[in-house]
Amino acid sequence: MAKKCLTATAKKGVFTQDATRKEIFHLTPELGSNLPFSYFRISLPIAPHLISQGAVYMVESHAGIEKILFTGLRPSGTDLIYYGDNYNRTTQKRSFILFRSNLARNEYTVYLYENYYPRSISRVVKDISADD
Repeated sequence: MAKKCLTATAKKGVFTQDATRKEIFHLTPELGSNLPFSYFRISLPIAPHLISQGAVYMVESHAGIEKILFTGLRPSGTDLIYYGDNYNRTTQKRSFILFRSNLARNEYTVYLYENYYPRSISRVVKDISADD
């Protein structure tokens, strides 16, 4: 049985760094996206449960007063690719999320796999590594 390409099922968006607030990244509108958030803030984790899970960064985003993104990012084993999960309180499902950093352009490409969390992240990371 052929393996399906998971990058085709991911919601994808490119986020660029804010000029004045370096911890904020905004969705690049001309590239289009169907992600549920238009910006995120990245910082070092301070919550003990995130640190104990191996998180090296923490990301969050809000829509009004509702927090729509909150996850610790852990290294994937591939340079500059980090992974986490996002819990949707409405559907009560967990979604897999990947952040791919491009240091030269001060941007992140975000891949959101709604209502899906792989048993092994290596195949998903390999798919997005090939998605250059």
